[in-house]
Amino acid sequence: MRSYANKQQGLALITVLFIFALVSILAISMQTRQKMSMAQASATFSLTQAQLLVLSVEDVAKAGLVLDANRDENANELWDTSAEQWNQFPPVEEAGATIEIYIRDLQGLFNLNSMAPKPIGIDPEAAKTRFKRLLEEAGVLSASTIAEQVRDWLDPKSSASSTYQNMEPPYSASGIEFSHPSELLLIEGIDKDIYAKIEPLVSALPAKTPLNINTTDPRILSSWDSGLTLADATTIVNKTHPGSCGANVRNDNVIKSISDDLWSETSLSALIKASDTENATGTWKEEDFSVNTQYFSLFIRVQINEQDMMLESIIRRNMDPKDGFVGVVYRDFSRKPSDIDRLKIIKCS
Repeated sequence: MRSYANKQQGLALITVLFIFALVSILAISMQTRQKMSMAQASATFSLTQAQLLVLSVEDVAKAGLVLDANRDENANELWDTSAEQWNQFPPVEEAGATIEIYIRDLQGLFNLNSMAPKPIGIDPEAAKTRFKRLLEEAGVLSASTIAEQVRDWLDPKSSASSTYQNMEPPYSASGIEFSHPSELLLIEGIDKDIYAKIEPLVSALPAKTPLNINTTDPRILSSWDSGLTLADATTIVNKTHPGSCGANVRNDNVIKSISDDLWSETSLSALIKASDTENATGTWKEEDFSVNTQYFSLFIRVQINEQDMMLESIIRRNMDPKDGFVGVVYRDFSRKPSDIDRLKIIKCS
């Protein structure tokens, strides 16, 4: 009987130990799960906070562009230059977050969609030739081949799809205008190194969007005509790039009129007169240029609670300030902080 009782006590002890171990395991599991839930909730809160801040800053930037347009209208100074406030936002501290803002004038860049076969009123072959020259200025060796491939990518009647359908995985050429320059990476012969050279100089806007002469780069202007040297293009562009920003230099460093100011440039006069002849080295039309801008690229970086969020927004601002329309046509959350300095051509001091 004593032996039986001892066995019963031993079994009871084992059962108690088992239950205790099971409860301990469940308690540890619940505690671990609770920590994970709290960490997840904290990360979600920080992410949501960063997203709200990013979108709030986007709204502030949009409002600033509208105010800029209203100021220009009221002062009858309808031009946009690199000396204006939108090109000189310093980092700010707000609500425990560090915020960086950079706005880029997309109309100062070469418009890839100017090589599209539509709409009527553009010359895609002339645009392709300019793009080839720009690639050469950027140090791209296979400039002629790449320019041809980009032109074919945009043309729905080309046979470009036959090339891409044999790739792994297969895909087709778009046959439509670019939505963003990053689509260049889909084109044969354009790798990340080549794209890195091209990206700071190109945009993807409606095909007939004019080039803002006040915010362009000498390489882009010199690509317009083989008869225009980079040195002459630099001389013209430097008149609009004061090297510093502010209202006190804005009106002294600007081309106010295409017909009166740009067309009277000594290095352009002969080229413009010859542009309608058989021996023309380029095509010059006033409607291809402007002194103001509708399309901007907004880069926002928010750092808060170990969250580091980047947003690129492409913003369209109606040129009629009385309308007051300003809208986002593209958003990209995949940008990196290094993109801000890498893509900034015109810097304020």
